[in-house]
Amino acid sequence: MLDVENLHAGYRRVRVLHDVTLSVATGETIGVLGPNGAGKTTLLRAIAGICSVYGGRIVFAGQPLDGKPDYERAALGIAHVPEGRRVWPSLTVKENLLMGAWRLASAERKRELQQLLDYVIDHFPRLHERLEARAAVLSGGEQQMLAIGRALMSKPRLLLVDEPSIGLAPLMVEAVMEALRRLRQNQNLSIILVEQRTQEALDLCDRIYILSRGHMLDAGRKREMLTREAIEAAYFEGR
Repeated sequence: MLDVENLHAGYRRVRVLHDVTLSVATGETIGVLGPNGAGKTTLLRAIAGICSVYGGRIVFAGQPLDGKPDYERAALGIAHVPEGRRVWPSLTVKENLLMGAWRLASAERKRELQQLLDYVIDHFPRLHERLEARAAVLSGGEQQMLAIGRALMSKPRLLLVDEPSIGLAPLMVEAVMEALRRLRQNQNLSIILVEQRTQEALDLCDRIYILSRGHMLDAGRKREMLTREAIEAAYFEGR
């Protein structure tokens, strides 16, 4: 589904990622761990097309993404749930969700919109009673559910989720993680999860990658990662 090869990326003259390689199979969920400043968010932004790439290749579903702007990548089926949620506060929950369905063709829009809304609400039933509420009045956890739901409205094949637990109460963290666990059952959807909570990522993901200071330190299946010292090295020695 996705192959990132020897990626160098960053912002203007600041290079954040150095020679990073990873892959995601169709239906697979991978986690990217590492301390603050490791380059995790930059990795997702490079895949989504919203930061500079200085070298390497990103190939999605057999198509090189070199030079493709963010909206073309989104049209191919890449949906980005940014850190901090970034919902439109003045719009209602329903309006926010409908904004995510921008790539539906007009001929199928009316029929599919309700199906997509039902799909999102099935994963986030808490949003059902809040459909007409402005996003500004939602709790942090509800806004995170809305941000993920908005991304799902675009019918993605690859979902990039950046720090979904940040700033949330423990009960909301569990609700969001449970929704992501249910999304894993969709064999046509691949997920890249960036997360600071190590145990949640290990529980949720098929494989784990570890970034530190813009370099890929280690990768493996989650059972293997539990027995390695790479996580400790990334969070402590890498600082």
